[in-house]
Amino acid sequence: MSKAKSIVILTVLAILIAFFGAASFVTFPIGKYDYKSVFGVISKGIDLEGGYYAVLTPAEGESASAEDIDAVIETLRKRLDDNGYTEATIERQDSGLRVEIPNVDDPDSLMSLIGDQGELQFRDSNGDVKLTGDHIRNAQAGYDSDGNAIVQLEFTSEGSDLFAAATKAIAAKENGVDNKLSIYLGDTLVSSPTVESQIVSTTAQITGIDDYDTAKTMASVIKSGSLRVQFKISESKPISASMGENVLGKAMIAAGIGLLVIFVIMIFMYRGMGGAASIALMIYVLLYVGILAIFPGVQLTFPGIAGIILSIGMAVDANVVIFERIKDEYSSNDMKTIESAVKGGYKRAVVTVLDSNVTTLMAAAVLWIFCSGAIKGFAITLFLGTAISLVTSIFITRWIMYLFKPFGGEAEGVAKLYNLKRGND
Repeated sequence: MSKAKSIVILTVLAILIAFFGAASFVTFPIGKYDYKSVFGVISKGIDLEGGYYAVLTPAEGESASAEDIDAVIETLRKRLDDNGYTEATIERQDSGLRVEIPNVDDPDSLMSLIGDQGELQFRDSNGDVKLTGDHIRNAQAGYDSDGNAIVQLEFTSEGSDLFAAATKAIAAKENGVDNKLSIYLGDTLVSSPTVESQIVSTTAQITGIDDYDTAKTMASVIKSGSLRVQFKISESKPISASMGENVLGKAMIAAGIGLLVIFVIMIFMYRGMGGAASIALMIYVLLYVGILAIFPGVQLTFPGIAGIILSIGMAVDANVVIFERIKDEYSSNDMKTIESAVKGGYKRAVVTVLDSNVTTLMAAAVLWIFCSGAIKGFAITLFLGTAISLVTSIFITRWIMYLFKPFGGEAEGVAKLYNLKRGND
């Protein structure tokens, strides 16, 4: 590659990094509107942005055993995770539960989500229950052909048979008033469609829903199943950010200073290779922020920030391992060219880098799947960061090193650019 071509590519790369860096971290006005940074779009946890809490106690006349409470916690966890509240915490409190949810935009919808008994029933005109939520395989919010919000239900095989039998019996009634199959969620009548003929299907729709958010909440409640014990919300209040409003901004400044120090050390130790690693690390940060903003279920908390810091450290460590292997390859054999030293160094280092990173990915995946709350947030950020660092350290850093090569000129100049020395030097 020619020097001129490298300059053009590096210039374009610098412009893109500057543009996406500004888009990722800076909020600025555009005409009458304020552009919100990509980082600002990322959902924040209770410790950073506050949230809402609710205390649930058994309804009057209800008693809850330890087993019942465990079942209720599992059901509520499914509902909250399904709606993106992966950082929510559910704790036992006296005879009830305390639920803390970060970053709540609609408290009323949230209270409906966690407080609804969630018992789905299909009833005929006599009030007889024909199907329940136990006969539903899946529930999904969506829109019908007219753009109205609906909940699409998928029956189990038994549920499909019961639905066909129920609609056949209802359609056979002569009185038009009695030809209705009413759908109840708890004590609330959701829909009451008229049945004109037997319906043989594995699916059904709940219509008459106000909006998509309501449909989404309803689908989550149906899919998670009903609460084993009926609870009531005895208390609910907003929660202020435990770490203060300015902590995140200070943390970002500290992170920026830390990255700058890393860049200086890497360039001092490895010159051109360190410069390539620094550029790759900037690309890594931008990719990381973008993926965190669009990845479902991510809510940034201080444990999540710890996962980000750890993954950045692993990205730097991977580059150090690779560079040291390249230096070993070049210094150990006077006959080796720079190209063969880089190739051999990467070949030797990739095994080590993959070993450490894949082990971390496996550990993070286990925590992600089996844990909840702050631990899950840590696992998500660590998993994503480690996966991205593998790509940037192995591929992008090497590509940028290739772009730097023309600036060294001849072999001796390139060796000096990469800070490579023979064993006898």
